[in-house]
Amino acid sequence: MKNYILILLACSVFVACNNKADQPDAEEDSTTISPYTFSWQATLNDSTGKLELTKQEMIGPDSLSPQAVVDFLNNSNPNISLTLLKTSGDTIFIKIPEATYLTQQMGSTGPTMYFASVVYNLTEIPGIRFAHFDFEEGDHAQPGTFTRESFKEE
Repeated sequence: MKNYILILLACSVFVACNNKADQPDAEEDSTTISPYTFSWQATLNDSTGKLELTKQEMIGPDSLSPQAVVDFLNNSNPNISLTLLKTSGDTIFIKIPEATYLTQQMGSTGPTMYFASVVYNLTEIPGIRFAHFDFEEGDHAQPGTFTRESFKEE
């Protein structure tokens, strides 16, 4: 089986977030933390063919503010640009203005691995349990709301 390993880096687990529910992204408090933090990485297990998510120690964003995490995710994968729209309650709203790479060029497994990594990292933000993605649907990905449970049986 062809190995599709897409490594995405993301946010830390240290609590440094100034969550402002029901407000568009505003300037967030970017409290500096240790340069070595944990983030989630999605890989495809060659022997089982299942999606696996593991925490990796790596250099991460300087805070768990929504904008800092989105910026870090964008730096981790320059082919897919996320735009933070807002947070509301326990949901973060993300737009992908140009999703052709995600929906047409990553195959069928790539978008699942990408979304799993992004959702796990976004839900590290205190109070965030859901990630809603808005983008133009393509052959291999469609918009919607995801949780960590969305990727448990992949």
